[in-house]
Amino acid sequence: MASPAFTWIEPGASATLIWHGADASRPGGGRLYSLSGPALEQPPASPYFILAPVEDGDFADRLYRGQVTLTDLRAFLSRCRIARGALVEDMQYVATGEETPVLPLVEGWREEAAAPVLPYLSDINAFMPASMPLYVTEDAHATALREPEQFATAWVCDECGEASDAAVFLWTAHRGSVVRVCFLIHNDAGVWTCRLHPFEFTKEAA
Repeated sequence: MASPAFTWIEPGASATLIWHGADASRPGGGRLYSLSGPALEQPPASPYFILAPVEDGDFADRLYRGQVTLTDLRAFLSRCRIARGALVEDMQYVATGEETPVLPLVEGWREEAAAPVLPYLSDINAFMPASMPLYVTEDAHATALREPEQFATAWVCDECGEASDAAVFLWTAHRGSVVRVCFLIHNDAGVWTCRLHPFEFTKEAA
């Protein structure tokens, strides 16, 4: 269930990260953010967006190089907002209705009711949160089981070879008998699909 303070979004939500420039109030409420990236071929399926200042664009380069720590991620998220809205004017702007800072939302949901518990499929090195696999290497899975809390690269596409092409990054934290995925970034050619508390997995032996 969603926190009463955030009735418009629930744990597990999927959001597209948008790098934005200038923003302004809209008549009748909400805000309008100019889209600086990424280049989208069509509107995302989810109505949720993470709004990241374009001035923080170097975060992406450091993330792809494996140089972002959990402290770095938290600092980045503290400067971002999550919103429900839509792309407008030929997808040049994001028009938002409701929005809130990202980090307090992620932190506030840490003690919410348990997320779905998924098995790790070692034969394909992946979880199956939906119809498509979410790849996580054996080493990344073992590290998440071992470390009480961490943020790390979980998978890079073997065929592509570069995290900037296709990769998964996970913020995980131990929670009783399970490991909670607090925040997930799935990069697909520069388009980041982010999920907030999407699932948990058991602390089985690494």
